[in-house]
Amino acid sequence: MMTNHFVRAPEIRPSMNVGCLFDVPTGNYSIGAHGESIMNGGVSLVTGIGGRGNTFKSTVAHFLMLRVCDRYQEVDSVAYDAEPPSISRCRFEQLSASMPNLSVMGFPDDRFMITDATVMLGNDFFGAVKKMAHEKTSKENIKGNTLKTPFLDSNKKHITVIRPTMVELDSLSMMPVEAVETIYDKNDIGASGMNVEALRSSGAKSQMLMQLPILTGSHGVNIIMTAHAGDDLALDPYAPPAKKLAFLKNKVKFKQVPEKFTFLTNNLYISLATTPALHKEKKTTLYPRDQYDTLKGDTDLQVVTIQNLRAKNGPAGLPFDLVVSQREGVMVQLSEYHYLKTFDYFGLGGNNTTHYLELVPDVSLGRTTIRAKSKDPKIARALEITSELCQMFHLWTGYDEIMCRPEDLYKDLKAKGYDWDVLLNTRGYWVFDDSNEELPFLSTMDLLRMRAGLYHPYWMKPLESASNAVKLATEADAAGDQKAKKAA
Repeated sequence: MMTNHFVRAPEIRPSMNVGCLFDVPTGNYSIGAHGESIMNGGVSLVTGIGGRGNTFKSTVAHFLMLRVCDRYQEVDSVAYDAEPPSISRCRFEQLSASMPNLSVMGFPDDRFMITDATVMLGNDFFGAVKKMAHEKTSKENIKGNTLKTPFLDSNKKHITVIRPTMVELDSLSMMPVEAVETIYDKNDIGASGMNVEALRSSGAKSQMLMQLPILTGSHGVNIIMTAHAGDDLALDPYAPPAKKLAFLKNKVKFKQVPEKFTFLTNNLYISLATTPALHKEKKTTLYPRDQYDTLKGDTDLQVVTIQNLRAKNGPAGLPFDLVVSQREGVMVQLSEYHYLKTFDYFGLGGNNTTHYLELVPDVSLGRTTIRAKSKDPKIARALEITSELCQMFHLWTGYDEIMCRPEDLYKDLKAKGYDWDVLLNTRGYWVFDDSNEELPFLSTMDLLRMRAGLYHPYWMKPLESASNAVKLATEADAAGDQKAKKAA
Protein backbone atom coordinates (compact mmCIF):
# COMPACT_ATOMS: atom_id res chain seq x y z
CA MET A 1 0.00 0.00 0.00
CA MET A 2 1.23 3.47 -0.85
CA THR A 3 0.01 4.79 2.49
CA ASN A 4 2.44 2.47 4.26
CA HIS A 5 5.33 4.41 2.80
CA PHE A 6 4.19 7.96 2.05
CA VAL A 7 2.38 10.78 3.83
CA ARG A 8 -0.36 12.30 1.73
CA ALA A 9 -0.12 16.05 1.09
CA PRO A 10 -3.18 18.29 1.57
CA GLU A 11 -5.55 18.04 -1.38
CA ILE A 12 -6.23 21.77 -1.33
CA ARG A 13 -4.11 24.62 -0.02
CA PRO A 14 -6.58 27.47 0.36
CA SER A 15 -5.65 30.90 -0.96
CA MET A 16 -7.33 33.90 0.65
CA ASN A 17 -9.54 35.97 -1.65
CA VAL A 18 -8.68 39.64 -2.18
CA GLY A 19 -10.70 40.45 -5.31
CA CYS A 20 -9.65 43.46 -7.40
CA LEU A 21 -8.76 41.26 -10.40
CA PHE A 22 -6.30 39.06 -8.43
CA ASP A 23 -8.48 36.00 -7.66
CA VAL A 24 -9.73 34.60 -10.97
CA PRO A 25 -6.36 34.47 -12.81
CA THR A 26 -4.68 32.71 -9.86
CA GLY A 27 -7.41 30.32 -8.79
CA ASN A 28 -10.29 27.97 -9.47
CA TYR A 29 -13.56 26.95 -7.87
CA SER A 30 -14.20 24.07 -5.47
CA ILE A 31 -17.60 22.77 -4.39
CA GLY A 32 -18.43 23.24 -0.70
CA ALA A 33 -20.62 21.31 1.72
CA HIS A 34 -23.78 23.13 0.60
CA GLY A 35 -23.07 22.83 -3.11
CA GLU A 36 -21.67 26.35 -3.25
CA SER A 37 -18.73 27.23 -5.51
CA ILE A 38 -15.76 28.55 -3.52
CA MET A 39 -12.95 30.49 -5.17
CA ASN A 40 -9.49 29.23 -4.25
CA GLY A 41 -7.40 32.11 -5.54
CA GLY A 42 -5.88 35.41 -4.49
CA VAL A 43 -3.03 35.52 -1.97
CA SER A 44 -1.10 32.27 -1.90
CA LEU A 45 1.74 31.24 0.41
CA VAL A 46 4.62 33.15 -1.22
CA THR A 47 4.00 36.28 -3.27
CA GLY A 48 6.62 38.43 -4.94
CA ILE A 49 6.11 41.94 -6.32
CA GLY A 50 8.87 43.65 -8.29
CA GLY A 51 9.22 46.90 -10.12
CA ARG A 52 11.30 49.96 -10.74
CA GLY A 53 11.16 52.91 -8.38
CA ASN A 54 7.86 54.77 -8.07
CA THR A 55 5.81 52.00 -9.67
CA PHE A 56 3.69 51.34 -6.56
CA LYS A 57 5.02 47.85 -5.84
CA SER A 58 4.98 48.58 -2.09
CA THR A 59 1.47 50.02 -2.31
CA VAL A 60 0.22 46.85 -4.03
CA ALA A 61 1.94 44.71 -1.38
CA HIS A 62 0.32 46.76 1.40
CA PHE A 63 -3.06 46.36 -0.29
CA LEU A 64 -2.81 42.58 -0.48
CA MET A 65 -1.81 42.27 3.17
CA LEU A 66 -4.43 44.71 4.45
CA ARG A 67 -7.19 43.24 2.28
CA VAL A 68 -6.55 39.78 3.75
CA CYS A 69 -6.62 41.21 7.29
CA ASP A 70 -9.85 43.06 6.52
CA ARG A 71 -11.68 40.01 5.19
CA TYR A 72 -10.20 37.37 7.49
CA GLN A 73 -10.33 38.69 11.03
CA GLU A 74 -8.56 35.62 12.43
CA VAL A 75 -5.39 36.62 10.56
CA ASP A 76 -2.60 38.61 12.16
CA SER A 77 0.26 40.37 10.38
CA VAL A 78 3.76 41.77 10.67
CA ALA A 79 5.41 44.19 8.25
CA TYR A 80 9.17 44.61 7.98
CA ASP A 81 10.46 47.89 6.60
CA ALA A 82 13.94 47.46 5.14
CA GLU A 83 13.96 51.06 3.91
CA PRO A 84 12.68 53.06 6.90
CA PRO A 85 10.65 55.12 7.26
CA SER A 86 8.45 53.91 4.37
CA ILE A 87 5.95 51.91 6.45
CA SER A 88 3.99 53.42 9.33
CA ARG A 89 0.81 52.83 11.25
CA CYS A 90 -0.55 56.11 9.91
CA ARG A 91 0.10 55.02 6.33
CA PHE A 92 -1.65 51.70 6.86
CA GLU A 93 -4.65 53.47 8.39
CA GLN A 94 -4.75 55.73 5.34
CA LEU A 95 -4.59 52.79 2.92
CA SER A 96 -7.32 50.86 4.73
CA ALA A 97 -9.80 53.73 5.13
CA SER A 98 -12.13 52.15 2.56
CA MET A 99 -11.88 48.65 4.03
CA PRO A 100 -15.00 48.18 6.17
CA ASN A 101 -13.63 46.03 8.97
CA LEU A 102 -10.25 47.69 9.36
CA SER A 103 -11.64 51.22 9.16
CA VAL A 104 -14.01 50.46 12.05
CA MET A 105 -11.83 48.10 14.08
CA GLY A 106 -8.54 49.93 13.60
CA PHE A 107 -5.18 48.25 14.18
CA PRO A 108 -5.13 46.37 17.50
CA ASP A 109 -1.63 45.49 18.72
CA ASP A 110 -2.44 41.79 18.96
CA ARG A 111 -3.04 41.61 15.20
CA PHE A 112 -0.66 44.14 13.67
CA MET A 113 3.05 44.70 14.10
CA ILE A 114 5.43 46.99 12.23
CA THR A 115 9.19 46.66 12.63
CA ASP A 116 12.15 47.87 10.58
CA ALA A 117 15.85 47.56 9.86
CA THR A 118 16.83 50.04 12.59
CA VAL A 119 15.67 47.68 15.35
CA MET A 120 15.97 44.25 13.68
CA LEU A 121 18.39 43.12 11.00
CA GLY A 122 16.88 40.98 8.29
CA ASN A 123 18.28 37.71 9.64
CA ASP A 124 16.92 38.56 13.11
CA PHE A 125 13.50 39.31 11.61
CA PHE A 126 13.42 36.04 9.69
CA GLY A 127 14.54 34.18 12.81
CA ALA A 128 11.64 35.75 14.71
CA VAL A 129 9.21 34.72 11.96
CA LYS A 130 10.45 31.12 12.22
CA LYS A 131 10.18 31.12 16.01
CA MET A 132 6.64 32.54 15.86
CA ALA A 133 5.66 29.95 13.24
CA HIS A 134 6.97 27.04 15.29
CA GLU A 135 5.22 28.32 18.42
CA LYS A 136 1.91 28.36 16.56
CA THR A 137 2.32 24.70 15.62
CA SER A 138 3.70 23.43 18.93
CA LYS A 139 1.81 20.66 20.74
CA GLU A 140 0.49 23.17 23.25
CA ASN A 141 -0.78 25.68 20.69
CA ILE A 142 -1.65 23.87 17.48
CA LYS A 143 -5.23 23.00 18.43
CA GLY A 144 -6.09 26.60 19.24
CA ASN A 145 -4.44 27.75 16.02
CA THR A 146 -6.26 25.30 13.73
CA LEU A 147 -9.11 26.76 11.68
CA LYS A 148 -11.77 25.05 9.61
CA THR A 149 -12.22 26.21 6.02
CA PRO A 150 -15.26 25.66 3.77
CA PHE A 151 -13.14 23.60 1.36
CA LEU A 152 -13.72 19.84 1.31
CA ASP A 153 -11.35 16.96 0.67
CA SER A 154 -12.25 13.88 -1.37
CA ASN A 155 -13.91 12.35 1.73
CA LYS A 156 -16.17 15.41 2.07
CA LYS A 157 -14.41 16.50 5.25
CA HIS A 158 -13.59 20.15 5.86
CA ILE A 159 -9.97 21.04 5.23
CA THR A 160 -8.27 22.74 8.17
CA VAL A 161 -5.31 25.10 8.16
CA ILE A 162 -3.03 26.75 10.68
CA ARG A 163 -4.24 30.26 11.48
CA PRO A 164 -2.46 32.42 8.88
CA THR A 165 0.02 35.16 9.68
CA MET A 166 0.69 37.67 6.93
CA VAL A 167 4.37 38.64 6.70
CA GLU A 168 5.32 41.58 4.49
CA LEU A 169 8.99 42.15 3.64
CA ASP A 170 9.52 45.51 1.94
CA SER A 171 11.97 45.12 0.36
CA LEU A 172 14.02 41.97 -0.06
CA SER A 173 16.46 43.93 -2.21
CA MET A 174 17.41 46.24 0.64
CA MET A 175 17.07 43.79 3.55
CA PRO A 176 20.22 44.07 5.70
CA VAL A 177 21.85 40.94 7.13
CA GLU A 178 24.35 40.64 9.94
CA ALA A 179 27.12 39.13 7.82
CA VAL A 180 27.09 42.14 5.52
CA GLU A 181 26.77 44.67 8.34
CA THR A 182 29.91 43.15 9.89
CA ILE A 183 31.76 43.73 6.62
CA TYR A 184 30.60 47.35 6.62
CA ASP A 185 31.83 47.80 10.18
CA LYS A 186 35.29 46.36 9.51
CA ASN A 187 36.02 47.97 6.15
CA ASP A 188 36.07 51.44 4.68
CA ILE A 189 34.22 52.28 1.49
CA GLY A 190 36.28 51.11 -1.46
CA ALA A 191 38.43 48.73 0.60
CA SER A 192 39.14 45.27 -0.82
CA GLY A 193 37.30 43.68 2.10
CA MET A 194 34.06 45.14 0.76
CA ASN A 195 34.27 43.07 -2.41
CA VAL A 196 32.47 40.08 -0.90
CA GLU A 197 29.52 42.17 0.34
CA ALA A 198 27.22 41.26 -2.56
CA LEU A 199 28.05 37.55 -2.30
CA ARG A 200 27.34 37.43 1.43
CA SER A 201 24.06 39.30 0.98
CA SER A 202 22.89 37.08 -1.86
CA GLY A 203 23.90 33.93 0.02
CA ALA A 204 21.95 34.90 3.14
CA LYS A 205 18.84 35.82 1.17
CA SER A 206 19.09 32.61 -0.85
CA GLN A 207 19.18 30.58 2.38
CA MET A 208 16.07 32.39 3.58
CA LEU A 209 14.18 31.77 0.33
CA MET A 210 15.05 28.07 0.38
CA GLN A 211 13.25 27.71 3.72
CA LEU A 212 10.03 29.40 2.61
CA PRO A 213 8.16 26.48 0.97
CA ILE A 214 8.20 24.36 4.14
CA LEU A 215 7.89 27.29 6.55
CA THR A 216 4.86 28.75 4.81
CA GLY A 217 3.17 25.50 3.82
CA SER A 218 3.23 23.86 7.25
CA HIS A 219 3.19 26.72 9.75
CA GLY A 220 0.46 29.11 8.58
CA VAL A 221 2.71 31.83 7.16
CA ASN A 222 1.87 33.84 4.03
CA ILE A 223 4.74 36.04 2.95
CA ILE A 224 4.70 38.98 0.53
CA MET A 225 8.07 40.29 -0.63
CA THR A 226 8.91 43.26 -2.81
CA ALA A 227 12.05 43.66 -4.91
CA HIS A 228 13.57 46.41 -6.99
CA ALA A 229 13.81 45.92 -10.74
CA GLY A 230 16.28 47.63 -13.04
CA ASP A 231 18.40 47.32 -16.14
CA ASP A 232 20.57 44.23 -16.48
CA LEU A 233 24.00 45.58 -17.39
CA ALA A 234 25.93 42.73 -19.00
CA LEU A 235 29.72 42.64 -18.68
CA ASP A 236 29.95 41.41 -22.27
CA PRO A 237 27.72 43.65 -24.44
CA TYR A 238 27.84 41.09 -27.27
CA ALA A 239 26.71 38.13 -25.18
CA PRO A 240 23.04 37.13 -25.66
CA PRO A 241 21.01 37.81 -22.50
CA ALA A 242 19.95 34.80 -20.45
CA LYS A 243 16.18 34.76 -20.09
CA LYS A 244 15.22 33.59 -16.58
CA LEU A 245 11.44 34.08 -16.92
CA ALA A 246 9.48 33.77 -20.14
CA PHE A 247 7.66 37.09 -19.70
CA LEU A 248 10.47 39.13 -18.11
CA LYS A 249 12.09 41.47 -20.59
CA ASN A 250 15.68 40.56 -21.42
CA LYS A 251 17.20 43.78 -20.16
CA VAL A 252 15.31 43.81 -16.84
CA LYS A 253 16.40 42.02 -13.68
CA PHE A 254 15.49 42.01 -10.00
CA LYS A 255 18.19 43.86 -8.10
CA GLN A 256 20.07 42.47 -5.10
CA VAL A 257 17.94 39.35 -4.81
CA PRO A 258 19.03 35.79 -5.63
CA GLU A 259 17.62 33.91 -8.58
CA LYS A 260 15.52 31.77 -6.24
CA PHE A 261 13.21 34.78 -5.90
CA THR A 262 11.99 34.04 -9.43
CA PHE A 263 11.05 30.40 -8.90
CA LEU A 264 10.16 29.95 -5.22
CA THR A 265 7.28 32.44 -5.39
CA ASN A 266 3.78 31.09 -6.08
CA ASN A 267 2.89 34.31 -7.85
CA LEU A 268 5.51 36.82 -8.99
CA TYR A 269 4.10 40.14 -10.14
CA ILE A 270 5.98 42.98 -11.76
CA SER A 271 4.80 46.57 -11.99
CA LEU A 272 5.57 47.37 -15.60
CA ALA A 273 4.61 51.02 -15.88
CA THR A 274 2.59 53.85 -14.40
CA THR A 275 0.61 56.49 -16.26
CA PRO A 276 -1.27 59.46 -14.76
CA ALA A 277 -5.02 58.83 -14.99
CA LEU A 278 -5.87 62.06 -16.79
CA HIS A 279 -8.55 62.96 -19.30
CA LYS A 280 -6.88 63.28 -22.70
CA GLU A 281 -8.34 66.63 -23.62
CA LYS A 282 -9.17 68.29 -20.30
CA LYS A 283 -6.02 67.07 -18.48
CA THR A 284 -8.05 66.72 -15.28
CA THR A 285 -8.29 63.52 -13.26
CA LEU A 286 -9.96 60.73 -15.20
CA TYR A 287 -12.16 59.70 -12.27
CA PRO A 288 -12.98 62.80 -10.16
CA ARG A 289 -14.25 62.57 -6.59
CA ASP A 290 -17.04 65.04 -7.32
CA GLN A 291 -17.94 67.94 -9.63
CA TYR A 292 -15.38 70.19 -7.95
CA ASP A 293 -12.44 67.85 -8.50
CA THR A 294 -11.20 69.65 -11.62
CA LEU A 295 -7.55 70.51 -10.93
CA LYS A 296 -5.58 70.33 -14.17
CA GLY A 297 -2.55 68.07 -14.05
CA ASP A 298 -3.70 66.30 -10.87
CA THR A 299 -1.56 63.14 -10.80
CA ASP A 300 -2.92 61.55 -7.62
CA LEU A 301 -4.61 58.79 -9.62
CA GLN A 302 -2.25 56.54 -11.57
CA VAL A 303 -2.92 53.61 -13.88
CA VAL A 304 -0.42 50.92 -12.89
CA THR A 305 0.14 48.03 -15.31
CA ILE A 306 0.74 44.74 -13.47
CA GLN A 307 1.92 41.47 -14.98
CA ASN A 308 2.12 38.07 -13.31
CA LEU A 309 5.48 36.71 -14.46
CA ARG A 310 5.14 33.40 -12.67
CA ALA A 311 1.80 31.88 -11.71
CA LYS A 312 1.78 28.33 -10.39
CA ASN A 313 -2.02 28.02 -10.49
CA GLY A 314 -3.05 30.09 -13.48
CA PRO A 315 -2.01 31.87 -16.66
CA ALA A 316 1.13 34.01 -16.58
CA GLY A 317 2.13 36.90 -18.78
CA LEU A 318 -1.18 38.72 -19.29
CA PRO A 319 -0.97 42.33 -18.00
CA PHE A 320 -3.84 44.09 -16.27
CA ASP A 321 -4.27 47.62 -14.94
CA LEU A 322 -4.88 48.82 -11.41
CA VAL A 323 -6.05 52.33 -10.62
CA VAL A 324 -3.98 53.54 -7.68
CA SER A 325 -4.25 56.72 -5.66
CA GLN A 326 -0.96 58.01 -4.32
CA ARG A 327 -2.81 58.96 -1.15
CA GLU A 328 -5.49 56.27 -0.78
CA GLY A 329 -3.73 53.28 -2.33
CA VAL A 330 -5.32 50.70 -4.64
CA MET A 331 -8.80 51.81 -5.70
CA VAL A 332 -10.71 48.54 -5.94
CA GLN A 333 -13.91 49.69 -7.62
CA LEU A 334 -12.16 52.07 -10.01
CA SER A 335 -9.77 49.27 -11.00
CA GLU A 336 -12.66 46.93 -11.75
CA TYR A 337 -14.55 49.63 -13.67
CA HIS A 338 -11.41 50.56 -15.64
CA TYR A 339 -10.90 46.88 -16.46
CA LEU A 340 -14.42 46.58 -17.87
CA LYS A 341 -13.81 49.62 -20.08
CA THR A 342 -10.67 48.04 -21.53
CA PHE A 343 -12.75 45.04 -22.60
CA ASP A 344 -15.11 47.04 -24.80
CA TYR A 345 -17.28 48.12 -21.84
CA PHE A 346 -18.06 44.52 -20.86
CA GLY A 347 -21.19 44.42 -18.69
CA LEU A 348 -21.88 48.12 -19.18
CA GLY A 349 -25.02 49.05 -21.10
CA GLY A 350 -25.61 52.40 -22.77
CA ASN A 351 -22.81 54.26 -24.51
CA ASN A 352 -19.22 55.26 -23.77
CA THR A 353 -20.28 58.46 -22.01
CA THR A 354 -23.37 57.50 -20.04
CA HIS A 355 -23.93 53.88 -19.13
CA TYR A 356 -25.03 51.51 -16.40
CA LEU A 357 -23.99 48.20 -14.95
CA GLU A 358 -26.16 45.53 -16.51
CA LEU A 359 -26.56 44.00 -13.05
CA VAL A 360 -27.88 47.36 -11.74
CA PRO A 361 -29.63 48.85 -14.78
CA ASP A 362 -31.48 51.57 -12.86
CA VAL A 363 -28.33 53.51 -11.82
CA SER A 364 -26.68 55.75 -14.39
CA LEU A 365 -22.88 55.82 -14.37
CA GLY A 366 -20.04 57.59 -16.15
CA ARG A 367 -16.38 58.32 -15.65
CA THR A 368 -17.17 61.50 -13.69
CA THR A 369 -19.62 59.78 -11.32
CA ILE A 370 -18.25 56.27 -10.87
CA ARG A 371 -15.88 57.20 -8.04
CA ALA A 372 -18.68 58.53 -5.86
CA LYS A 373 -21.40 56.09 -6.86
CA SER A 374 -19.20 53.01 -6.43
CA LYS A 375 -19.17 53.68 -2.67
CA ASP A 376 -22.69 52.25 -2.70
CA PRO A 377 -22.23 48.61 -1.55
CA LYS A 378 -24.65 47.41 -4.23
CA ILE A 379 -22.68 49.08 -7.03
CA ALA A 380 -19.38 47.87 -5.55
CA ARG A 381 -20.65 44.28 -5.40
CA ALA A 382 -21.99 44.45 -8.96
CA LEU A 383 -18.60 45.74 -10.17
CA GLU A 384 -16.86 42.85 -8.43
CA ILE A 385 -19.16 40.23 -9.97
CA THR A 386 -19.03 41.80 -13.43
CA SER A 387 -15.23 42.10 -13.47
CA GLU A 388 -14.84 38.48 -12.33
CA LEU A 389 -17.31 37.38 -14.99
CA CYS A 390 -15.31 39.36 -17.56
CA GLN A 391 -12.11 37.59 -16.51
CA MET A 392 -13.76 34.16 -16.58
CA PHE A 393 -15.34 34.95 -19.95
CA HIS A 394 -11.99 35.80 -21.54
CA LEU A 395 -9.47 33.69 -19.60
CA TRP A 396 -11.20 30.40 -18.82
CA THR A 397 -12.33 27.53 -21.04
CA GLY A 398 -14.58 24.55 -20.38
CA TYR A 399 -17.57 26.52 -19.07
CA ASP A 400 -19.42 27.11 -22.35
CA GLU A 401 -22.61 25.46 -21.09
CA ILE A 402 -23.11 27.91 -18.23
CA MET A 403 -21.09 30.97 -19.25
CA CYS A 404 -23.03 34.08 -20.21
CA ARG A 405 -22.75 37.84 -20.34
CA PRO A 406 -24.02 39.99 -17.43
CA GLU A 407 -27.12 41.16 -19.28
CA ASP A 408 -28.33 37.57 -19.74
CA LEU A 409 -27.39 36.70 -16.16
CA TYR A 410 -29.49 39.57 -14.85
CA LYS A 411 -32.54 38.87 -17.02
CA ASP A 412 -32.57 35.10 -16.59
CA LEU A 413 -32.14 35.10 -12.80
CA LYS A 414 -34.82 37.76 -12.48
CA ALA A 415 -37.14 35.64 -14.63
CA LYS A 416 -36.55 32.72 -12.27
CA GLY A 417 -37.80 34.85 -9.39
CA TYR A 418 -34.54 35.97 -7.81
CA ASP A 419 -34.33 39.45 -6.29
CA TRP A 420 -31.14 41.24 -7.36
CA ASP A 421 -31.22 43.46 -4.29
CA VAL A 422 -30.83 40.27 -2.27
CA LEU A 423 -28.21 38.76 -4.60
CA LEU A 424 -26.04 41.88 -4.39
CA ASN A 425 -26.25 42.06 -0.61
CA THR A 426 -23.73 39.25 -0.37
CA ARG A 427 -20.00 38.52 -0.28
CA GLY A 428 -18.04 36.55 -2.84
CA TYR A 429 -15.09 35.57 -0.64
CA TRP A 430 -14.91 32.55 1.65
CA VAL A 431 -14.31 32.87 5.39
CA PHE A 432 -13.24 30.52 8.16
CA ASP A 433 -15.81 28.51 10.08
CA ASP A 434 -17.33 30.37 13.04
CA SER A 435 -16.41 33.73 11.51
CA ASN A 436 -18.64 36.60 12.60
CA GLU A 437 -19.18 37.66 8.98
CA GLU A 438 -22.84 38.57 8.57
CA LEU A 439 -23.17 38.79 4.78
CA PRO A 440 -24.25 35.52 3.13
CA PHE A 441 -21.90 33.85 0.66
CA LEU A 442 -22.57 33.94 -3.08
CA SER A 443 -19.82 33.56 -5.65
CA THR A 444 -19.83 34.56 -9.30
CA MET A 445 -19.82 30.89 -10.24
CA ASP A 446 -22.82 30.33 -7.98
CA LEU A 447 -24.74 32.91 -10.01
CA LEU A 448 -23.86 31.18 -13.28
CA ARG A 449 -24.94 27.80 -11.88
CA MET A 450 -28.16 29.31 -10.51
CA ARG A 451 -29.01 30.56 -13.99
CA ALA A 452 -28.41 27.05 -15.36
CA GLY A 453 -30.64 25.53 -12.66
CA LEU A 454 -27.73 23.71 -11.01
CA TYR A 455 -27.70 25.52 -7.68
CA HIS A 456 -29.85 27.42 -5.22
CA PRO A 457 -28.23 29.34 -2.32
CA TYR A 458 -28.41 27.25 0.85
CA TRP A 459 -29.11 30.34 2.97
CA MET A 460 -32.07 31.43 0.85
CA LYS A 461 -35.66 30.25 1.09
CA PRO A 462 -37.02 28.34 -1.91
CA LEU A 463 -38.21 30.59 -4.71
CA GLU A 464 -41.90 31.39 -4.81
CA SER A 465 -42.11 30.00 -8.33
CA ALA A 466 -40.50 26.77 -7.20
CA SER A 467 -42.84 26.55 -4.19
CA ASN A 468 -45.84 27.09 -6.43
CA ALA A 469 -44.62 24.38 -8.78
CA VAL A 470 -44.32 21.93 -5.87
CA LYS A 471 -47.75 23.00 -4.60
CA LEU A 472 -49.37 22.50 -8.00
CA ALA A 473 -47.70 19.11 -8.41
CA THR A 474 -48.90 18.04 -4.95
CA GLU A 475 -52.44 19.20 -5.69
CA ALA A 476 -52.37 17.35 -9.00
CA ASP A 477 -51.22 14.17 -7.28
CA ALA A 478 -53.95 14.54 -4.65
CA ALA A 479 -56.58 15.10 -7.31
CA GLY A 480 -55.36 12.03 -9.17
CA ASP A 481 -55.62 9.95 -6.01
CA GLN A 482 -59.20 11.14 -5.38
CA LYS A 483 -60.15 10.30 -8.96
CA ALA A 484 -58.66 6.84 -8.64
CA LYS A 485 -60.57 6.22 -5.38
CA LYS A 486 -63.88 7.22 -6.93
CA ALA A 487 -63.24 4.96 -9.92
CA ALA A 488 -62.57 2.07 -7.52
